[in-house]
Amino acid sequence: MGIDDVHQQLIGRVMRISESASFSHVNDELEEISSLLGFDGFYYYGRFYTGSTRYIEQVESNYSAAWHERYDKLHYAQIDPVVHHAQQSLCPLIWTDDLYKTECQRRFRGEARMHGLAEGVTLPVHGRNGDVAFLSLAVARSDDEARRHVRDMLNWGSLLATFTHEAMRRIVKTQRMAPAPRLTSREAEVLGLVAGGKSTWEISRLLNISEHGVSHHVRNVLFKFDVGSRHQAVAKAVAFGLL
Repeated sequence: MGIDDVHQQLIGRVMRISESASFSHVNDELEEISSLLGFDGFYYYGRFYTGSTRYIEQVESNYSAAWHERYDKLHYAQIDPVVHHAQQSLCPLIWTDDLYKTECQRRFRGEARMHGLAEGVTLPVHGRNGDVAFLSLAVARSDDEARRHVRDMLNWGSLLATFTHEAMRRIVKTQRMAPAPRLTSREAEVLGLVAGGKSTWEISRLLNISEHGVSHHVRNVLFKFDVGSRHQAVAKAVAFGLL
């Protein structure tokens, strides 16, 4: 098979991601396509506005769970330069050491490398309704070859980001038309406390239940909202008018 045939097949595969019917399907497609493009990791973030102030956030990623937990716990989004860039620009941003100017940012950069995010690029996408999204593609090694590969894949990455966002936008719109998930009274209590910034331990004390019980209710809420984190569940609950 010639290189042109391979490219045509890959283009078709990237375009078909927009036909995905669920977030999990998008995630599966992203994992396979990013691997075909020579990347070890991907991270998609989308913020979709459902009103003047309400919005839904959705994340699809194969970054390690440990890195996701640490990133959220330490609020790294506040110092991550690629997040700021994606909110302000449509230009692809290749990760370079020059981006990480403060001591906190340099420490963050070092930790990201240890979690397999050595080199990469972030590709912003802005929607017509004010939606903001980006797709990051990462490689685990850090050398000249890896950096050249990231640059060589910019066009493919931009194409993948565009079609991924289109799929996510359509799925979010479809879900908005569906009725809000029905929560039990206890699940609603737990979600309200999560929205207030309470930890699992604090919620267990306030509701006089075990931490295991709190985690059980949180898992049920995440399942009902079809999200992967507490933060996303709160955002969806706000969008549905449940909080």
